[in-house]
Amino acid sequence: MITTRGVGRYALVIGVASLLLAGCTSSVVALSAVGVPSISLVAPLTTVACTSTGTCLTLGASGAASGPTTAAQIRNHKGVWSALRVPAALGASFDAASCATNVCLFAGAQSTGDLLWSINADDGATTTLSGPAGGLLIRNLSCPSDSGCVAIDQAAHGLTRWSSTTDAGTHWSAPRTLAWALDASTVLACLTLAQCYLATTSRHHLVSLRETLDGGVTWTVITTPSTWTSLTSLDCHTTCTALVTQATGSSVATPSKTSWTQTDLGFSAAAMSCATPGSCLVVGHSPDQSADMTQWQSSGLRRVSLTYVPSPLTNVACRANVCVAVGVTTTVALRP
Repeated sequence: MITTRGVGRYALVIGVASLLLAGCTSSVVALSAVGVPSISLVAPLTTVACTSTGTCLTLGASGAASGPTTAAQIRNHKGVWSALRVPAALGASFDAASCATNVCLFAGAQSTGDLLWSINADDGATTTLSGPAGGLLIRNLSCPSDSGCVAIDQAAHGLTRWSSTTDAGTHWSAPRTLAWALDASTVLACLTLAQCYLATTSRHHLVSLRETLDGGVTWTVITTPSTWTSLTSLDCHTTCTALVTQATGSSVATPSKTSWTQTDLGFSAAAMSCATPGSCLVVGHSPDQSADMTQWQSSGLRRVSLTYVPSPLTNVACRANVCVAVGVTTTVALRP
């Protein structure tokens, strides 16, 4: 068993899960969720993150080089969305996000290099920060606390690097190059600044999963099936739960004593986030390109019936009391 060793005027309320009881001795759970159009339709939503208190934020950018356009909105614990005023950024993209208690970092790239914002989830105040020195694109963020975060970024010549901060992104440690992650896509999950898990998928579709217990100085390889062709989401709070792809399609995988147990999803999954170690929400699209959402639990799968979700869902963030998924122009909330 692989286990961790450390511990506005515009407002809409989203419909959430409903419970249907069938009989006195058994029950069938039917999950449903209603999509809500994004507040700004000029910038596609790409990233989403939620605080431990249940506030969620989602950001997007048009990526235009002719006119800087960014958009952000925030959902409070009552389910009310409102727009956030955020800085403009030229040629911007948001690729990573992470929140702790009330501080959220959103990151990616812009025409001048990496892009990093800190947003206070209590009042929506946004601060523009500088990422690790020499970075071109911040790929991943994981923030175990409001002050402590780890970033995986890309520098010149395709170099993949590790950096950490202990003051909420104001300053970053000297980047540490990860030679084995050159030209690979990455997924990051940290329990502390010292203990993190990093998955890579190479250009040749080879998947590798590693663990560090000393803040990225040394890494231990965790054995994974050779049939995996990508790993796109990862949660390791008690035991590692991974969203993977192989020849048969998308699956949720968890480690067993000698291998991994996989649950086939039956649709093309884009992202996964876990509300608890044994309950995760997976989003993506069906073969007909319609949006799809499924709750994975250690006991099995529960398909979520979606209404007013016109396009595939591309990202999701969960906390113990809420999950929020996003598509290009839509948000969907679900109570796990």
